[in-house]
Amino acid sequence: MLVVKIGGSVGVASRPGAPAPADDAAIDALVGLADGGHGLVVVHGGGPLIDRWAERLGLTTTFVRGLRVTDEGTRDLALAVLGGLANGRVVAALLARGVPAVGLTGIDGGILRAERESEDLGLVGRVTLVDSSLLEELLERGRVPIVAPAALARDDGTILNVNGDAAAGAIAASIGARLLVFVTDVPGVRAKNGRVIERLDADRARELVDDGTIEGGMLPKVEACLMAAAAGCRAAIMATAGVDAIERLLGGEQVGTVFEAAA
Repeated sequence: MLVVKIGGSVGVASRPGAPAPADDAAIDALVGLADGGHGLVVVHGGGPLIDRWAERLGLTTTFVRGLRVTDEGTRDLALAVLGGLANGRVVAALLARGVPAVGLTGIDGGILRAERESEDLGLVGRVTLVDSSLLEELLERGRVPIVAPAALARDDGTILNVNGDAAAGAIAASIGARLLVFVTDVPGVRAKNGRVIERLDADRARELVDDGTIEGGMLPKVEACLMAAAAGCRAAIMATAGVDAIERLLGGEQVGTVFEAAA
């Protein structure tokens, strides 16, 4: 069982005439994994796509600790873009390649339940409960769930925006995944000298957070990897490198930055 987190910009160039983003290469890797018979859950983001639509609609985007500050309008936009446009594009790209993908959000079947992260972030949730029964049912039927990050508040059922990286980590821990992979546009966690750190444990990761080496959008990825590792799942942050790189990770080799399963 694998959980793979990708972006949500499949088929969307950053500007007219620009090449398609790395997410399109991630689709190739997902096809290879599915064709290889791996049980696979895909979680996607779509932050740049949300930013683009926010700009069109005149909405201001602010981040705190790498998380998007979310009022009601921003929440609704995120749900529409992630659960609709981004999810649909990923599903369509996989179906076109013969992968039996099924699009979902974390709301469907009550997959993700969350508590509000903090008052300053607004309608942002921290995933505290995963009901993986719907995912497991789809996997048993040979389907590939494609999950857009959103959750229901545990206290009153309010729809909350949740970080896609955190959602992937929680899902991997819940289903007992063998491997969690973050496919990104960087080769891994970098030290201050620019070199990729090959292996991290919780103590070393916290040191790097404290000294500012790990910051911004890398923070939720690292936290998700540590969550998954604590549940016995091997986790890695890597650049898009095709299915062979992920297969090497499954074989115990070093690719990107690896967080080992807890002993």
